[in-house]
Amino acid sequence: MIDLTPELVAYTIIAVIVLVAAPTTVVVLRRRHREKLRRRGIKRYGH
Repeated sequence: MIDLTPELVAYTIIAVIVLVAAPTTVVVLRRRHREKLRRRGIKRYGH
């Protein structure tokens, strides 16, 4: 059985936050880039 030390709990919480934040950041940055291109008048982006 795994011992639940406070250190292990802290690392687990940090890992969960990073796993959730990374994809969210990618989506937000892509959306921001797309908005910038759209304002500039470029209609085709990403494909």
